[in-house]
Amino acid sequence: MAALAQTLDGYLWIGTDHGLYHFDGTRFERFEEPSTSKRAVYGLSASSGGGLWISYEAGGISFLKDGQIVYYDSKAGLPRGEIEGFTEDNHGAIWAYGAGYLYTLVGGHWKNIGSDSGLKDGTASSLFIARNGAFWVGTDQHLFYRAANATQFVPLEQGRFVSHIVQAPDGSIWIAHLRGAIERWTTNGTAIPVRSSGSIATNSAEQMLFDRQGGLWINGLGDGIRHIASDAIQEATDLSVLNEKIETFNTSNGLSGDYVWPLRIDREGNIWFGTGAGLDRFSRSNFTLAPFPPGTHDFALAAGADGSIWTGSSSKPVMELKGAQIKTFDIPPYTLTAYTDRTGMVYIGGQSGIWKVSATGAEYVASRPNASVAPLGLVVAMTKDRNDTLWVSIGGIAGSGLYTWTAGQWKKSSISGFPRADFTDTDGRIWLGYRDNRMVIVDGDHVTTLGTHEGWTIGDTKAFQQDGRRLWIGGSEGLGYMDGLRLKMVGLVDGSSLKNVTGIVFSDQGDLWVHTLDGIFQLEAKDVRQAETNASYPMPFRKFGVLDGLPGAPALQFPLPSVVKSTDGRLWFATSNGVVWLDPAQLVSNPLPPQVVINSIDADGKSYALDDGLTLPAHTENVRITFSVLSMTMPERVSAKIRMRGLDNEWRDVGLQREVSYSNLAPGHYHFDVIGANEDGVWNTTGRSIGFGIKPAFYQTTWFAVIGICLAVLALWQALVFRVRQVNRRLRARLEARHAERERIARDLHDTLLQSFPGVLMKLQAGVNGLPLPEEAVERQFLNQTLDQAREIIVESRDQVSRLRSEEYGNLAELLATFAPEHGGRPGMALNISVEGHERKLKKEIFEEVAFIMKEALCNAYEHSGGTLLAVRLNYRHDALFLEVHDDGEGIDPAIMDAGGKPGHWGLLGMRERAKQMSAKLSIESPSGNGTRVTLCIPARIAYASLAKTRRFVWSKQPAP
Repeated sequence: MAALAQTLDGYLWIGTDHGLYHFDGTRFERFEEPSTSKRAVYGLSASSGGGLWISYEAGGISFLKDGQIVYYDSKAGLPRGEIEGFTEDNHGAIWAYGAGYLYTLVGGHWKNIGSDSGLKDGTASSLFIARNGAFWVGTDQHLFYRAANATQFVPLEQGRFVSHIVQAPDGSIWIAHLRGAIERWTTNGTAIPVRSSGSIATNSAEQMLFDRQGGLWINGLGDGIRHIASDAIQEATDLSVLNEKIETFNTSNGLSGDYVWPLRIDREGNIWFGTGAGLDRFSRSNFTLAPFPPGTHDFALAAGADGSIWTGSSSKPVMELKGAQIKTFDIPPYTLTAYTDRTGMVYIGGQSGIWKVSATGAEYVASRPNASVAPLGLVVAMTKDRNDTLWVSIGGIAGSGLYTWTAGQWKKSSISGFPRADFTDTDGRIWLGYRDNRMVIVDGDHVTTLGTHEGWTIGDTKAFQQDGRRLWIGGSEGLGYMDGLRLKMVGLVDGSSLKNVTGIVFSDQGDLWVHTLDGIFQLEAKDVRQAETNASYPMPFRKFGVLDGLPGAPALQFPLPSVVKSTDGRLWFATSNGVVWLDPAQLVSNPLPPQVVINSIDADGKSYALDDGLTLPAHTENVRITFSVLSMTMPERVSAKIRMRGLDNEWRDVGLQREVSYSNLAPGHYHFDVIGANEDGVWNTTGRSIGFGIKPAFYQTTWFAVIGICLAVLALWQALVFRVRQVNRRLRARLEARHAERERIARDLHDTLLQSFPGVLMKLQAGVNGLPLPEEAVERQFLNQTLDQAREIIVESRDQVSRLRSEEYGNLAELLATFAPEHGGRPGMALNISVEGHERKLKKEIFEEVAFIMKEALCNAYEHSGGTLLAVRLNYRHDALFLEVHDDGEGIDPAIMDAGGKPGHWGLLGMRERAKQMSAKLSIESPSGNGTRVTLCIPARIAYASLAKTRRFVWSKQPAP
């Protein structure tokens, strides 16, 4: 690995002997250059305007931006030798250094700055442009300097190879010599810089950098990385004292390799190192590992009044940590209980007894009360009441239980069992927590027990803490606080609860810190106050785990509690792999939102340029989009949300997923959006987006759909026409059959009754004439009148038979005209007839059926309605024949309407049957007290003998002129 650089889009670029790669925090991807002859990368530098400068071992330079690369070689003014690296000045101009000294790019051509400017030795091994604009140049023999406004370089030293030049936060310049010392130069108001006293001795120092805290990092060619803290640098007037302050990192403590070459600080302040075996990142952590000796296990922590931290353990004697110094006391191991009383006195409990400890030494208090019967018994928990009585929970195979120590005597409590956690609140009450979901409260002589029946749900009680308002309790089943004698459990904003709590503590800022088997949770003071008011409030939180520097999980059984606060406000956490502390007042967080980049878009395996407005071909089945969310501090916790506008209504959380595929997208326009958040939940809400469209196939176009709809409508219309014609044919066939039957009946009547009956009448007339009765006799007159009526009936019958066989028939208006004189004069009822529309000739069979229905309706109204007005409306509409008969009488009995007619009467039934045979709509309505309305509606195609003429357009092909 030869070089590292980070471009503005957030990618970390890596130059190697095998080419160029970029890294997004989780994935490495090779950049394929068009020219394969320039694969071995030697130097990299990110441009402030975006893009990347690249130099190659074989010579030459290239500039990469937005996927496009431009090459420069000797034709552009560069030397044939190697370019060591690049630097950008305060005006944004790029400078290259290497064989032939310095080069700056002017109008696409590299201008050489060399011996004419006072430089010597032929090759520049390093170049640095200070914040004040001064140039510092190193060669294999000299160190040169040029002031900001000068044109000539002046030598500052000679005879030593200058490998690297950096500037410290205080403005001083630090010079590294190959396989030599590191020195510091300052101006101190002089025109020519002056070397400070002393130096840092190194066997190899090829590169250096200062981090944002002012610490110095130095690479090593075989001995790892060296680091000097900023505090030591600021205090050192002679650099030689820093030789004792060097912190070394190598493969023995996790570095991927001991041969370290490139160093780089990214935009978030992380330090990156390229080694012979991989890529390493150093990030600031909120946790600092306490310097307790290796091999220490099961830390029982207590905070001393003077800022010290005391610990018992299962493997080492009792220790005191003050500052960075560890002091050991002659108290044997297996001291798994530590307790600080309200005066700041620290008590340590173990198998051998109980001690009071301070900086001056350890004072033995008492032996364990069950030591004689349980040699391996333990002191599990301790607390003091308001009378300075020490309450001690003792475990063991015999003699276990709760004891009090007062006036030099042990006394066993009558309270059964031995508590796992003891606590004295600000009111002097003793709280005793047990494993079996039981809590005992001792208030003077009054003892209260809370359990499952009292709604106690904390499980195995392990920790207590009080904030001046509420007593908080943690256990295996979660976290809660006391409201009187009621326990109120709290939950987190993500719907979870805090299980397996082993320690709780309030920071000086009022935040509640909860140590659990799953990590450390910070609950802010404002949220704690809200939860103390409303226990159902979902509490926001910040979680710390292994990725944050936490070395392990707390002990689940003992010692308890697993967290304490020292008098300087720091919080100390005991884990399975050591003790760590953090300062809540100086928490490290990442305020920078991540960079978001859309890398590629593929459709059915083919890649397309990332142009907004991209159009994909028809029949595209699968679209795959890859993207990166670039935050280098903790990429394992960087999250992303995506949305495909036109498909998704809401943002979709994809977590660590960086590739998304869509199948069977319909033709149309889409817009893909992606946003991301860093490990501390800081979102880049702008994100990135790309719009694209999918062409429709010809059968997916609008015009094709319109044609399809038209064809479907045409097909439905044709089907409807066919069906109507079919129905009409069936109706006509039924009517013609009826007409043929009537003609047959007419013939039979004519050939039988109408032929025989006149002969009978003639004989009857001869008989009457021969009767010996005078002409004026009543009997003779009656017989003659009867014979005259019979002759009229025969005439009417002949006329009816003639009409049955004749094609001539009247119309409805004439029928109404003849009906009116016969019935319109009936007393008590007026007849009102209206005819609307242009009169149309009806089909014969329809006329006869309509006439019957009309006559039946009129007769029913006259005979049964009892009304005073009968209205008849006949409307020859263009789409239908409409007939309405309405009277204002009493109406039809609802029972008759429900039954469909009166038993033994067939008028209504006959009307309905005739309407059904015509495919007509017949409605008989008789609302109570509102008369009867009979409406008949017959479609025009069925009723009329001929339809109204419509204009038709005929297409014809005309011969060409």
